[in-house]
Amino acid sequence: MEMNTAGIDIGGTNLRCGISGEDGAVKSRFSVSFGKSLNETEKQVDFIIRNIKRFLEVNEKYCVKSIGVGIAGQIDDKTGSVLFSPNLNWREVPLKYILEKETGLDVYITNDLTAIAYGEWKFGSGKGENNIICIFVGTGIGSGIIIDGSLYAGCSNAAGEIGHITVVSGGRKCICGNSGCLEAYAGGLGISNIAKERAAADMNGFKNIINAAGGGIGGISAETVARAYKAGDKKAAELIKETGFYLSDGVISAVNLLNPCVIILGGGVIDGISDLFDIVKSEVGKRALKASTSNLRILKSGLGEDAGIIGAAGLAAMHCR
Repeated sequence: MEMNTAGIDIGGTNLRCGISGEDGAVKSRFSVSFGKSLNETEKQVDFIIRNIKRFLEVNEKYCVKSIGVGIAGQIDDKTGSVLFSPNLNWREVPLKYILEKETGLDVYITNDLTAIAYGEWKFGSGKGENNIICIFVGTGIGSGIIIDGSLYAGCSNAAGEIGHITVVSGGRKCICGNSGCLEAYAGGLGISNIAKERAAADMNGFKNIINAAGGGIGGISAETVARAYKAGDKKAAELIKETGFYLSDGVISAVNLLNPCVIILGGGVIDGISDLFDIVKSEVGKRALKASTSNLRILKSGLGEDAGIIGAAGLAAMHCR
C-alpha cells in the first residue's frame, strides 16, 4: 500500500497543508492566512496546530503515517525546534515536540526552502539535475541548495539564507536585525514598506497604488503594487524595475559563488509579478561571470504553491521511514 505523508508549508503569512504520495502527487490540499490579529507566537502556534489537526481529521482516509513541516527560519536539526523565524518572530519554539504530542505522529521539521528545493529536485523543474539553487520570493526571500546530488545544510543547518545577504551596506533595516539585506529590498514585505514610505512622501504620484490598496497607504502591499504595475502605473514600474535589480544582485552572487546548473525561481512575488523573472534572467546573463553562466539554466518553479508541501512530505517520508 502506498505511504501517504502530510506536508505542511508555514510561510510568513500563510499555512498550506497537503497529503502527498510517494510519487509527489498532492491528493488533498488546504490553505489559510494567519490574519493580522495573530501577531503573538503562542496564538500563531495554536492556530497552526488546530488547523493541521483539523486537516488530518478531514483526510483520515489517507492513513497518514508522518508529517513533514517546512517553515521559514532556522531549525535545530536534532530537536526539530524553530530557533529563529524572522517573518513570524519566533524564537526557540519546540515545534516538533508540540506537533508530535498533539497528533501522535512522527514529525520532521525543516526550513521551508530546503523542503521546496527537495520537492523541485525530485518532482519539479530541477528533476534530473544535481547542482541546483532554488530561490523563492514571498514575504521574505530564501533559498535551498542541492550540491552534487545532496541537500546542502551547512555547518549548523542554516545554509541558504540568501534573503539575508547584504546588498546595500548600512541600508534598510531588515526584520532579522541587520541592515541592507536583500529581503528588505526585494521581499514582499520589503516592497510593501518601500512603497508605503514613498507614497507617504508623494501621495499624488502614488495615487494609483494607493487606490489599488483601497484608498489608504496602510493597505499597500506587494500585491497592490503588482496590480498597479499591471495597469501601467509608472511609479509601480519604477519600483518593480528597482526590485528586479536588487533581486538580480542576490542571484548573481549565488551563481558566482556556487556555479549551479539550474536556478529555480518561484514564490508569490515572482508568480504575481512575472516580469521580475525576465529582469533577473537578463541581468544574470549580463553581469554574472561568464564561466558561471555558460551552462546555467534559469527556470520557473515547476510545482508552484505545492512545492513546499511536496518537499516537506518527501523529506518526512524519507527520515521517518
